[in-house]
Amino acid sequence: MKIMREAAGKDMEAIYMMGYDVWGDNMPANEYISMCQNSGKYKQGQWHVLEETDTKKLVSSLIVYELNPSENLIVRGIGSIATPISERKKGYASLLIQKVINDLEQRMNCTDFFLYSDIGAELYEKLNFKKLPSMKQKYKDSICMYYSKEKDMESISFEIPNYF
Repeated sequence: MKIMREAAGKDMEAIYMMGYDVWGDNMPANEYISMCQNSGKYKQGQWHVLEETDTKKLVSSLIVYELNPSENLIVRGIGSIATPISERKKGYASLLIQKVINDLEQRMNCTDFFLYSDIGAELYEKLNFKKLPSMKQKYKDSICMYYSKEKDMESISFEIPNYF
């Protein structure tokens, strides 16, 4: 069985290494971990993990950022979604995203979610994220996507967030 939980300090090296092959830019692993530990961006969000209950193995991770564009909206950004190489293509990232969204919808009444995809849109489209129209995209190499159970993209009346 898999559970979603907030990450603890002891989890962080394993979390950072989940994305090392993609974001490590061929630097030594210890330098990459140090860079992640010192990242102001990573300190601004709340990390979540999907954990195998029997073995306590972490099988996916992501970070959630507050993106409240106005005082009456609760909006979150989901980023740095990663899974260890040996656990990829098993649905763990999808499961973690679903669990995090469900948790934030229930616990915080959060209805609006953004993410930026550097891997294409297909994975996130299966989770009902929609690509923003090309005129609203801010970056060439990353696709901004939106999810809400209550609203469609046309009803977004606030500024699209920058890459987080």
